Amino acid sequence: MKKKRKTYILLTVVLGIWGTIGYQIFSKLSPDDSPALASNTDIRFTPKQTIEKDTFRINTEHRDPFLGKPYQQKRTSSTGRKASTIKKDPVVFPPIAYKGVISKQQSSENIYIIDISGTQQLFKLGKTIQEVKLLKGDKKSITISFKGKRKTISVSK
Repeated sequence: MKKKRKTYILLTVVLGIWGTIGYQIFSKLSPDDSPALASNTDIRFTPKQTIEKDTFRINTEHRDPFLGKPYQQKRTSSTGRKASTIKKDPVVFPPIAYKGVISKQQSSENIYIIDISGTQQLFKLGKTIQEVKLLKGDKKSITISFKGKRKTISVSK
């Protein structure tokens, strides 16, 4: 009888353990019908209090340690020339890339392929397109002028 009793007790313990495991799995797989909404209607906004900064001033009146008198500040004369306040806008070149040169063996006239703002243009020396003028060029680099400013550009690969 003792063996049957132990068997029944162990059987109930094992069924209890498997039952709790099954319940845990079943409760995780089935969604809840009533979603839990957090209803916090008592929300208050309190802005941060600004703290005024403490201001101070440094006394720049130093005394000469040997003479005991305050330093004499150098005075600048206002009669000198003033710098001009008009600033010229810097010239911004458009995106320019030198692609190469086309030339005939019998002719000394070359045609240069230049990419200006994404569009390829064919240039001869002295030609102007979109305010870009080709001044001089060879197989390795070109010199262009844009709004009076010069720039040398080498072949892009």
